[in-house]
Amino acid sequence: MLTHAMTRRGFLKASAALAGTLAVGGQNLAAETRRPAERPTLVVWWLNGGPAGLFNSADAFLANGAFGVTPDNMRALGNGLYVDAGSLGALPAMARAYMASVHFRHGCYSHNDSRAAVLQSGSRSQLLRMAAAMPRSATPCAIVNNLGLPVGVAVNPPVEQGIGFEHVTKLEDARRTLSTAQFNDIRQAYGAFGTHPAIDSQRASFAAVEALVHAGASVVFAQPAYTGREDRQFDTHHDDIGKVAREIMAPITPMLATFLERAMAMPGRNVVTLLTGEFSRTLPGADHAKGGTATVIGKYVRTGATGRQQADGSPPDDAPPPEALWAFVASALRLPAAFRGGLTSAESQLARMRPLPDV
Repeated sequence: MLTHAMTRRGFLKASAALAGTLAVGGQNLAAETRRPAERPTLVVWWLNGGPAGLFNSADAFLANGAFGVTPDNMRALGNGLYVDAGSLGALPAMARAYMASVHFRHGCYSHNDSRAAVLQSGSRSQLLRMAAAMPRSATPCAIVNNLGLPVGVAVNPPVEQGIGFEHVTKLEDARRTLSTAQFNDIRQAYGAFGTHPAIDSQRASFAAVEALVHAGASVVFAQPAYTGREDRQFDTHHDDIGKVAREIMAPITPMLATFLERAMAMPGRNVVTLLTGEFSRTLPGADHAKGGTATVIGKYVRTGATGRQQADGSPPDDAPPPEALWAFVASALRLPAAFRGGLTSAESQLARMRPLPDV
């Protein structure tokens, strides 16, 4: 366990270990940094309402059978990461090999306050801060589909280095510089053909997000769930057996699998996928936890868990604030160390997170 009294060098080593940048494919970090630069892209799939921790911390519920977790529907991925077999456990092998769960605690209970705690740092947008730290792009930060940002999050936060939100609500607007053949290939992959121009479905959302990634976008944010209440799709109260949560996730999984298989194979690109909501669910009653657990997938992420949810579904008592999640993501994107350390109190927060074991 790391201590709070870390040196700057120790912090950078911990940050690299957290994001899995020390040993990828048998190569060391020095060798990796000599490779041609890759364009980073962050894709945030927001699971609005707060997903149960059964998806990426299933082992916490095995002993008491909470959220319906059994040995038969749980899959071990290594280094303390246990996922729901039917969702994250069914993703492509490439995704499972570079997946981490990152726990956070914000101390909020309401949806709106919790959303702001995860997606903002004070009045500043974490999405815009990430975009501002990346190489310049014609599409720095896109908010995709008619669901937009979740209620409680600032729609017009302060711009970051001239960057603000761009709302993409029509599928054709996600095409950018792609050829007709390229765009049609993407639409075909998700079955997103038809005459309806609006991005108001799961299929159109995934097609638009991939098109924007191909076009070189820096940050893309989208809500993928079109089941349940529009503003709280994963708000699964009284779902102690996890049935409703799994039903909401079921149609998302195959499209997410397609997206990850295609995005992670893009040459010259480092696409990092973040799946999170405002919090997890606690028992009894599948109520609001005062924190949550996010899933980060990317080619420089070492599979494992930074902590383990408690048996009632709440995050560990020593889980860091959400700011550390963004520091983790920044490291997975291989953004400059100055940015990773520049996040508010990121050093002390990362110091509290157990680095993923070497593999």
